[in-house]
Amino acid sequence: MSTPCRRWVAPLAFVGLLVLTSPLVAWAQEPGVADGVVAASESESFLSWMIRASGPIGLVIMIMSFYMIALIVWMTKQYRRTVALPDRLIREVGELLSQKQYTEAYQRLAADASFLARVLAAGVRKLPSGMAPAQKAMEMANDDVTMEMEHRTTYLATVGTLGPMIGLVGTVYGMIISFQVIATAGSSPQASALAAGISTALFATLEGIALSIPAIYFYALFRNRIARLSLEVALAADSLLEQFSPGIRAPHPLASAVMPVTRSALPVADK
Repeated sequence: MSTPCRRWVAPLAFVGLLVLTSPLVAWAQEPGVADGVVAASESESFLSWMIRASGPIGLVIMIMSFYMIALIVWMTKQYRRTVALPDRLIREVGELLSQKQYTEAYQRLAADASFLARVLAAGVRKLPSGMAPAQKAMEMANDDVTMEMEHRTTYLATVGTLGPMIGLVGTVYGMIISFQVIATAGSSPQASALAAGISTALFATLEGIALSIPAIYFYALFRNRIARLSLEVALAADSLLEQFSPGIRAPHPLASAVMPVTRSALPVADK
């Protein structure tokens, strides 16, 4: 995951941990918690009861939800057309090419880390070898950047997969509590004691599913958005490469200004 993404995820997860630790401590101090009994009192709000009934499993799911929200916010900001294909970059490069300032246009690309800049710069570096190698280089660069972006979306898929599984752990835990009450109470178990275990089981299931649904939805949303951006970048890069072609062809003097530049000289987004 890139550094900007970690800057979003870590603070939100930490805040979530602080917010949720206090209710957990109160839950652990309630009478009967050691025996698995977490019943709602008449004066207790539904939210407070839900937090206590969810227990440690609910805490884990809530922390994962903060992590998921941070990922969604970051990807929403980064996976946009204005970020992948900056209008200002396209306009400035187009103006330089119309003035036949090919070297300056390439330097403008090299100073930019956007999706389009990385793909087009890879093609321009291969232009002295011909149009076909340049287009092949752009295809490879497009695939590389697309793979980086898709790799980040797999974190959402992981959250969407783990959510129901963690909820299932809470479900089993709650049912164990209920059966323990039946086993120890004999022929007349208290309804409130049974309800505590059942509520733990149901809340864990609910929270796991509630975590999974948005994670899977946004995973599919961002994958489709990445595919669309990849296509738009490819079309825009092909158009601009055609404008670069007359000025950067061996043995044209400008070819020597481009050929020595390596991939390491360009800004590369963190993986």
